[in-house]
Amino acid sequence: MLPRLQRCVGINRCVAQFHAIRFNSVVKDTKKKLVDDGKSKKENGFSDDVLNRYKAQLEQKARELGLDNVAALKDKYKDQIEKIKSELGTVDFAKEITNWESSQQKDNKKKDSTVINVRSPRDKSAEKKQTPYKTLDDYVDVEKIKKLSRDEIEFLWKTRFQKDPQSLHAVINNKQFDGISENAARYPYFILPLPKKDDTTKKEGYQLEFVQWSFVAEETIHCLFTSLAEYKLHGEFAKPHVVLTFHQDLSKDKDIVLMQGWNEKDGGLSTEEAQLLVLNLQRFYNGKFPQRLQLVKEFSEGSEKFSLDKLVNEATTV
Repeated sequence: MLPRLQRCVGINRCVAQFHAIRFNSVVKDTKKKLVDDGKSKKENGFSDDVLNRYKAQLEQKARELGLDNVAALKDKYKDQIEKIKSELGTVDFAKEITNWESSQQKDNKKKDSTVINVRSPRDKSAEKKQTPYKTLDDYVDVEKIKKLSRDEIEFLWKTRFQKDPQSLHAVINNKQFDGISENAARYPYFILPLPKKDDTTKKEGYQLEFVQWSFVAEETIHCLFTSLAEYKLHGEFAKPHVVLTFHQDLSKDKDIVLMQGWNEKDGGLSTEEAQLLVLNLQRFYNGKFPQRLQLVKEFSEGSEKFSLDKLVNEATTV
């Protein structure tokens, strides 16, 4: 199984754990600081700590605005400062901490070290709801189908989606998918040409589709198709019209990867066009054709050697 590919989007999640004793000491120090800071702010408008720390910046800002000193700067922004202070004043942080301490004391009184608390088992369905994307368990009972044969699983998977005309689905063995996923991890961005007739000129041409791979979890991989024109216009907020999900939950036990996807109704693509995109995705990423994988590499790395003519030629060659 490939390691999860993490894409930086400007958001870092940090989890900190503290012991109760350490937290209580921090709470007491914080309460004292809040009271002291509150007095300082009432007297000076700004806390002394803030003034000392940012004195140089405040003086520079005052000069830029043609003011004599920081006092004049404070006077200029007096109304705005008072407005913000009044908004923040609706929350009494010292009171909030006091309430927290009180609740902690009540909880400690209720605890009995001689009693072992037995918790209820975790609600699996509730856990699934917390996931921002659908997993294989949202479509089938994974634990139950593990007891079935590979052929039975393939039959059930295809039957699950065959009545939906917008559905795209397939069953892939590990050997086929390993090559695709490894290359997708190396080269997560690409473009694919899709034959399209111009509605105005009625001439045959190509619509470029932007391909994005996203390794959202150890068992789940997404592949999104968005028209390049729309992606250029809206960037990361562009709405994909074809979304594929590869579920690897059964790869170890059954040697299969289940693919499921949707061709959005308002995406402007027919089912046949969406299927052609999926076919070419496999042809360029499976690594069986070095010249095609080279184009993927050149595009993803931003190489000047990348040729759109070669791309169209390879995409239309059987």
